[in-house]
Amino acid sequence: MSTGERDTVLLKELDSQLRGLVRERVRAGDRVALLGEAPELARVLEAAGCAVLAVPATGERVERLRAFAPTHVVLPVGEGEPLLQVREASEAAPGAELLLAMRNAGASAALLETLLGLAPGRPGASVEAVLRGLSSLGLEVRHQGLIPRQDSTAELAPDTARALRRLLAQLIPTAEADGVLLVLGRAASRAPSREQGLLSIVLWAGDTPAASLDETLFSLACQEYRPLELLVVLPPDASSTEPDARALLERHRRLRDFSYQLIRVPEGGMARGVREARGQYLSFLDASCVVYPAHYVQLVQRLREGSAAWAFARSRWTLVRETAGGRFIAEKKPFPLGDHFEFSHLLEHPALLYGLVVDRSRVGALPLEVADPVEAPRAELLARLASLFEPVFTAGLATWEWRALGPEPVALPAPSLQVLLPLASLEERVARAQARGESNKGLRYQAIDRLNQRLRERFPGTHARVRSLVSRVLR
Repeated sequence: MSTGERDTVLLKELDSQLRGLVRERVRAGDRVALLGEAPELARVLEAAGCAVLAVPATGERVERLRAFAPTHVVLPVGEGEPLLQVREASEAAPGAELLLAMRNAGASAALLETLLGLAPGRPGASVEAVLRGLSSLGLEVRHQGLIPRQDSTAELAPDTARALRRLLAQLIPTAEADGVLLVLGRAASRAPSREQGLLSIVLWAGDTPAASLDETLFSLACQEYRPLELLVVLPPDASSTEPDARALLERHRRLRDFSYQLIRVPEGGMARGVREARGQYLSFLDASCVVYPAHYVQLVQRLREGSAAWAFARSRWTLVRETAGGRFIAEKKPFPLGDHFEFSHLLEHPALLYGLVVDRSRVGALPLEVADPVEAPRAELLARLASLFEPVFTAGLATWEWRALGPEPVALPAPSLQVLLPLASLEERVARAQARGESNKGLRYQAIDRLNQRLRERFPGTHARVRSLVSRVLR
């Protein structure tokens, strides 16, 4: 199938799915404006009890939309730039839901064909470009449906094409889609502008005791890095804990000033905390953690010295016991991270999520949202970050602690990932693995030699018989 034929099939599929989406979203009594020619859809909507306005592709569309005051506006498929149409429709009908379907110029399959010289670059906008432009228009996505591409690039081995497409999708999730369905509406608030040098910490307050949150906030107040903002995420039923959390925050601000915001889980949780964060640098923390004064200073400094997108630090796992007399530290041990970064560390110790700093200006469109860790920290974000961007690991002394009332959380199985790794880094890791293997081999030989020597000294007769038996078996 040629590129032109494939695009024609895609446009028909987008048009069909958009019609289905419209029928799902509208109800009897709604006022639906159809931009462009769609007589069949108009008849269906009128039969369902909707008031319908068909607006031609040209002419005084803005005035007609304003006069009609629609509840829903359906944009035509494959006509013009989607973002320009969205802007026009949102200005003419600010209270309406906008429904559209569009080809994705940033689809991974289309990009691979263009790079291989098999097809020209797909015209139009990518889904990511449209999504980024929505915040400037005061709009948000209320529904998103992706239409994946089933076939693979024939000029590449299937596994190669699949791996490259998956790698692109890890960085930009919409790259896997050939087309997308979107339902847009007016956002409650616009996304904050990014502030250079600001560190935003999304803090999960969870169900930890007030004493734990007090220790965490005290450690943050003692941080040497500034400027700093906290986005404190409270559990679903926070009616009783919110006043205490606010009082603790105000008390610790007297030590050293910082801005903060309280967010409840039903209002968006950790994901909203990431969206509301204004800082160039982003970090996560749990109310069971404490950070040492130079923790963030060291991590940000390492990022500024090089080109890495994120950094994480050595830490300690601390077991805390609670008794009638109060809390005490029962055990303290370092996470076994060695002196070099290893991918497996992030999967084995998901609590390392709380020891990282991400430079958001260097990760592009990679989503940084994490789930609310009601049960345990998740390793997915760590794994996705490490699959695309090799971190800086500060391998000196530990600069933060995970203070747990129970055992260290166990990581969930990581999703299937393609790993982008510089050849020099791969060679370095192989060399370290070989060195460890030789070292372990040498230690085994030394242990066997010592055992052999002791047998010969203590039980000379037994040693001779065992040696004779082994010789006959190996002969």
